[in-house]
Amino acid sequence: MAIRLCYFDVDETLVDPARHIPPSLDQALVACRARGVVLGLATGRMYAAALPYAQAISATAPLILYNGARVCAPADGAVLYARTLELQEALRALELVARHGLHVNLYLDDEILIERESEASRASARKDGVRQRVVGELRAFLDRPPTKLLIIGAGDALDALRRDLEAKPLAAELVRSEPTYLELLPDGVSKGAALTEVSRLTGVPLAEIAAFGDSNNDLELLETAGLGVAVANALDNVKAVADYIASKPNGDGVAEALHRYVLGEGQSI
Repeated sequence: MAIRLCYFDVDETLVDPARHIPPSLDQALVACRARGVVLGLATGRMYAAALPYAQAISATAPLILYNGARVCAPADGAVLYARTLELQEALRALELVARHGLHVNLYLDDEILIERESEASRASARKDGVRQRVVGELRAFLDRPPTKLLIIGAGDALDALRRDLEAKPLAAELVRSEPTYLELLPDGVSKGAALTEVSRLTGVPLAEIAAFGDSNNDLELLETAGLGVAVANALDNVKAVADYIASKPNGDGVAEALHRYVLGEGQSI
């Protein structure tokens, strides 16, 4: 079955660690667009942080943002679908995170709110290219449901926090999107669930959608799409659910899979 729509995770999939799209992928994307294949992003980023990459690939499909908590129009960020964390669950999580002394990015009303600046906040701001607003104690500030929480810290510290969060389960989803990132998402939210919503919005069957990823927050995305592709640098558990594992990392691996399956230069699915 022909692929009509492609969705790409951004960090470590579409782009390399230096956030570059390789020439091989640029060329493959041009060929895809010439064939009428529609392109989109599925990322943990917010709209402002995803927009430069959406523009770089000339994305015209709805953007899956916040790891699936929101779907937006690429041209102007108009919200097509949105979920939020329950306020009490977010406050309970913030209290526990504070006990562990970890940094939190609070995503509320398309802003990133932080208690204070730190090396963790500065590093995430550099990565996202989005300004953060210092508001003091987040629990005192938060008075309405946020989109998500992003907790940043060393792997063992995040593991300890996750154990404490799971000891008294929240009505929320926990996902390690990167080795130093633990995200708290609205209950039932994932990139895969959002892809199902995109299929409904666009009328493109899931069987005709390809998805590309590398990390834990891409698992449901690859499982839901008709063709799930893991790049060579993907985690082993992501490779385990993929229909195809590229031999190359990041954008070069995406280009490889596009040539093989979408542009018809290799075997069909």
